[in-house]
Amino acid sequence: MKKLIVFFIVSFALATLNGYFFNYINDTYLHFDVNYNKHQNISKSELNFVAICIAPIVETLIFQYFLYLILIKWINIKNNMFCIIIMSIFFSSMHYYNWLYVIMTFFGGLILNNLYVYYHKHLPEYSFILTVFFHSLFNLYGYLFIM
Repeated sequence: MKKLIVFFIVSFALATLNGYFFNYINDTYLHFDVNYNKHQNISKSELNFVAICIAPIVETLIFQYFLYLILIKWINIKNNMFCIIIMSIFFSSMHYYNWLYVIMTFFGGLILNNLYVYYHKHLPEYSFILTVFFHSLFNLYGYLFIM
């Protein structure tokens, strides 16, 4: 159990570094407006609620649970790293706010999908909820400290 907690903490640290690194690149060189709200009919607080509470559930269901199930059961891919990369490509492609964000979410997806696959192997009955919790926690961290 201790190993599973350490894996969670290390993954969170890597995800946080990923966020800070790409935020630094943006702030220093590119200046994309990360606070620009494309969805004018929804407030920023509602958007943050969705990002912290709703999106992690929906995205984990689609990009980890279903996609991993499709890849290992239906397509019969045995290589977990290949599955993680494919899942990360799909995950990042659905986060197209700008090209830098797609790249950042690809690396974040690698971490998130690796976490899901790792927990799916060691704690299959909790892999979904742990991934949702991780994703929510990371989005909350980004909202509180990075944005």
